[in-house]
Formats: sequence, C-alpha cells, structure tokens
Amino acid sequence: MTLEARLLAAHAAHDGAALARLYAEAAEAGGPGASFYLTQAWVFALEAGLPEAEAYARRLRQSGLA
Repeated sequence: MTLEARLLAAHAAHDGAALARLYAEAAEAGGPGASFYLTQAWVFALEAGLPEAEAYARRLRQSGLA
C-alpha cells in the first residue's frame, strides 16, 4: 500500500497516532512538502499524546520553522 493510501486510511479511521507517524514518514522522504508533513506529524503527535512530538518539534526548531 502506498504512503498516500495509508494516510487516507488513517484519516478515515481518525487514527491520530498513525497519522503522526505517517506524516513523519512523508517528511523523511524530503521534497517540497517536507516541512508541511513534519508540521502535520507534530500536530497529530501532540493531539495523540505521543512522545515523538518533542522530537518533531525539535526538528522544526532546528529548521527554523517553530
């Protein structure tokens, strides 16, 4: 299953933890949307109470986005 299909399925299931991790995966792939995907990963991780939220925030700060 493609990353896009997994993201759509996680959205349909309202699975915040999966969304955080999938958006982080998308950010890791790089490209022009990487900053957006990392921001989404952070937001969903915060909402889901995931410990990864701090790592995502750190990466955003290091890149000057937070």
